[in-house]
Amino acid sequence: MTYPLPVLLLAVLVPWLFGSLLARWLSGPGRSAFLYLGQGYILGMLAVVWLTRTWQAAGWSLKFWPMAGLFLVLSILAGAGLLIDNKRHNSNPTSRPGQSAYLWQQVLVVLLFIAMGAHLLTVAQELLLRPTFPWDAWRGWEPKVIQLFDSRSLKAPIKTIGNHGEISTLALLWMMLASEATHEPFLHLPWLAAYMALAAMVFGYLCDHHSSPVAAMGAYLVLSLPYLNIHVALAGYADIWLSLAFTAGVLALSDLRRNNRLGALAVALLMTVACFQAKRAGIGFAAVLSTLLIVEASLRAPRPVGVAVAVMSAVAAGAVALAIMGYQDIQLLLPGGQEFVVNAKEARLPGLFLYTFAPEWQPGPFLEALLGFGNWHLTAYLWLGAAALVLAFRRWQLLLQPENLGVLIGLAVIALYFVLVSPGTALDHTGLSRAVLYVLPLALVWLLTVTQKLAGKVPRNRD
Repeated sequence: MTYPLPVLLLAVLVPWLFGSLLARWLSGPGRSAFLYLGQGYILGMLAVVWLTRTWQAAGWSLKFWPMAGLFLVLSILAGAGLLIDNKRHNSNPTSRPGQSAYLWQQVLVVLLFIAMGAHLLTVAQELLLRPTFPWDAWRGWEPKVIQLFDSRSLKAPIKTIGNHGEISTLALLWMMLASEATHEPFLHLPWLAAYMALAAMVFGYLCDHHSSPVAAMGAYLVLSLPYLNIHVALAGYADIWLSLAFTAGVLALSDLRRNNRLGALAVALLMTVACFQAKRAGIGFAAVLSTLLIVEASLRAPRPVGVAVAVMSAVAAGAVALAIMGYQDIQLLLPGGQEFVVNAKEARLPGLFLYTFAPEWQPGPFLEALLGFGNWHLTAYLWLGAAALVLAFRRWQLLLQPENLGVLIGLAVIALYFVLVSPGTALDHTGLSRAVLYVLPLALVWLLTVTQKLAGKVPRNRD
């Protein structure tokens, strides 16, 4: 280990601090600190990506200490601004009414935190003892990052496979710049931090709207997902970044619906960008977030505008479905002479995607990945059971919560891709199983929310 532990922790914590302060500014005061920490880590890593690109564009050599120093200066300025704003608007903060917890609830929360700590320690042990495992990491983007580190720039003369996102690449480069090492397991600490951030965000979000035991249960259920643990212990995959960004974006839209806070809209927009930069599959989930943004905008628009948007969206979706089934062709001329094409054979938007549809649909692997494997414990069955209860009790509005819409539309995107576009790659579940990971944290959040609503008791820690 070239540099001592404090430097490695500094490399993890400096972007996290800046991102958490940014999350506090965007999400507003009075929220759970855990929510700020969860949102803050993905915002901080997005800032690392943008700072690195800006540094490169300025023609400067990539060096950790000047870049970390800039993060610290920005964090100090952001912290000072928040303190001034708090004193200006609320010099004597009023205490929020909380709900007293029974002894058994306190014991349950403690036990769940102990269980989460055990998960964290065992996964951290695997991560710190194992070299890079994912084949596409050690064969593709990790050799590229070593070239970037050697050149102290974003130029890699030797080409490698390109199916990776910028967040994984530049998160690893950031750790290399800090440690001056290129092959150590501790370089994967950002994956462990992303794991912690996902749990913190779920805990903070649920704690804002429900009781501490429910929040602790949600965080524990997320951390205990077997496939999520695998993606941390075998660090190097980009999927955890996409899961973190997509979850943060949808939960921000849920806050937007509840609180009408424009900062939540900014978080959702930033997470849409983060989905693009996480990996190639993020294009579809950025589209899901964009769809949910349109839904939220329609709900806030005057009724005629909302109805018009809903009708146009339904017509567009129907036209695309008819084109895929072979009843018509869609061919739209775009600026620059490009064409957007959808027909029974392909969907094509030059420069962004080209999907060729398989002649035979194969839904079997999708259902097997969702319901047949142990990757998710019983999450999918419990989610379907909750949906059935919502229908039985005629609580239709619960189905339209952003968390559940994110799951439904996300699963639709996954099904469309692996059933229509790439059924062959779905057979071995290499890409299919990891895609389900993107929506499962949201399914757990919605499941707990529905359980509370249907029980008729929604205890809250905050207004």
